[in-house]
Amino acid sequence: MTKRESPDHHTPRRQPTSSENPPQTQTTNFWTTGKGVLTIVAIAVGITAVVMTFILSTLDNDTEFGREGGYLDVPTDSVCDLGGVAHSGSIGDTPDANWIEFRGAWLPTSERYGPGELEPAGKFSCFEHSPRGMLFAASAYTGQLTNPDYWEGDRQFFAGEHAEEHQAEAEELFTTVFSEADSALGGFRLVRYDETTAQIDMAVTSFEGAETSRTSVLLDMVWVDGDWYIDASGDDLAVTLEPLTDLIGYQNWSA
Repeated sequence: MTKRESPDHHTPRRQPTSSENPPQTQTTNFWTTGKGVLTIVAIAVGITAVVMTFILSTLDNDTEFGREGGYLDVPTDSVCDLGGVAHSGSIGDTPDANWIEFRGAWLPTSERYGPGELEPAGKFSCFEHSPRGMLFAASAYTGQLTNPDYWEGDRQFFAGEHAEEHQAEAEELFTTVFSEADSALGGFRLVRYDETTAQIDMAVTSFEGAETSRTSVLLDMVWVDGDWYIDASGDDLAVTLEPLTDLIGYQNWSA
């Protein structure tokens, strides 16, 4: 008689071999493999190349942010035969300038862009018919407007039907805003430019004791009778002043 096994006794079971019971197949994520990583890198490099190509092509094609004035093959129409003629374009690289002191204000001058006429009395006139010529004109006018001492002289940088009224209004506005502060040009931002009109934003930094402030001087400019002037063709003053917190967005422009 065979002895019965106890109900609590379990005979060890043999584990199946891998050939008898192969492991379950797992789905592989392509992007985590070596080839997937290389593919991601290749895509990133390709996108970067496309972006760089676009940026370089836009610079080569003279976009608004980098193109210089498109000069015409025509004689200059400047009142003193200065420079050339550009009816379009902007100001890519900041032009070189010879800065001179005038009644406490430092103003830029250039043999090419102007002023072509600089009188001892302080009249700055004759600028090139181009974006850069307009910049030098706007700089000269802004530097004088923000300098209270200049109001002793003659103001002839407004042109248009309401020039006389605009001159008086500008004098009151600028002497109120800048009063006793020492002010200097700090930068510029070209807003628009075409054949006979332009708008430019001049940044002015003022120092009064230990305090420093910045002001945006937005000028509407017009080409009249062979020179650049502040536009006085409308009833409203073509100059707008706004406080600035910093010079971000402006091209550096200082002595």
